[in-house]
Amino acid sequence: MSTEFFRTSRRAFLKGAAALAAGTAVGSQASGASAASKPFVPYSNKSLDYYFFVAQEEAVKRAVEAQGWEFQAVNANFDNTRQLQQWQNLLLKNPAAIISDPIDSQAIASAIKRFNKKKIPVGIIDTPASDGGVAITVDFDNYQGGAMAAEQIIKLLTARHGSPKGSVLNAYGALQSVAWRLRKEGFEATMQKYPDIKLYSRPTEGMIDKMQSVTLATLAEVPDLDAVHAPSDTPSRGIVTALQQKGRWKKVGEDGHAIFVNIDGEPIAHQWIKDGYMDASVAQDPIAYAEITVEMLSKYAMKQQPVPTGPYENKKYYWERGVITDSLTGPSLIIPPFVINKDNVDDKRMWGNIAYNEWGLKYK
Repeated sequence: MSTEFFRTSRRAFLKGAAALAAGTAVGSQASGASAASKPFVPYSNKSLDYYFFVAQEEAVKRAVEAQGWEFQAVNANFDNTRQLQQWQNLLLKNPAAIISDPIDSQAIASAIKRFNKKKIPVGIIDTPASDGGVAITVDFDNYQGGAMAAEQIIKLLTARHGSPKGSVLNAYGALQSVAWRLRKEGFEATMQKYPDIKLYSRPTEGMIDKMQSVTLATLAEVPDLDAVHAPSDTPSRGIVTALQQKGRWKKVGEDGHAIFVNIDGEPIAHQWIKDGYMDASVAQDPIAYAEITVEMLSKYAMKQQPVPTGPYENKKYYWERGVITDSLTGPSLIIPPFVINKDNVDDKRMWGNIAYNEWGLKYK
């Protein structure tokens, strides 16, 4: 990946994502007639605006088609009403199961219950539902992810100043997102344990341009700002632009380096780490979300058997071990967050390496 690679516009990125979605739809339609007898397992995506969601959809598609099932993806583009209508339309096609990343944890419950009445298994990834019967939920401990990102920054502040002190900007995302809200709460609860750390907690709605303007304004107020954190990698490109504009885009160890720790573990974060500008990223694993959900649907739910609770182990994933527990909606595997840094960034099990290097999913 070249440096020029990261100077792509958001419009170009979205164009690429839309092209991928269109390709998926065309492929699904083309195979529909010949695959009429195949189990139909659609995917309801919340968005294709971020690389994370594009990779997650591709992971579901690959996992579903590896089972010999028919796949179709629909994209709600962060419109909850549209996602509920898409679920209703998919129900009319009598699917064998459905997989979804919900926009609204509460609103999706009514749609889930309609599938429950027809005994159609539901798999939920990334954003858990708050009600209804879900065959398997696979997601991420967002609160712990935020806490872990804070711990990384505190460790680096201690190394810089000899004790946990300094100034930190948390450019947090839209709070209607359960994931971003929990990341903010985990990050700030951890930071607040250290009274000598001055925390600048500022909203950005998770938008690139707002992350840029908030970072510029904070640097104007605090020119020697020690550290910056964002809850996702894609929008944090705005932070990078601001640091470059203010002459603070310095490598680790250089004078003026702003400690930079994010959450997600996208390929763009891998490259920043490899280039020496980013200290760490706390990873979630959308490929595992998809593959484990399809695995549990195939082995159990689509055979009308409950997914068993207990330890889950699979060494193909970097995190290797988790536990399936009972939740309000049914069996749930919360994948443990882990830190990506210069020591493990090239591990081939990282989802960012698989999506970018093996699958060829590029930022357009």
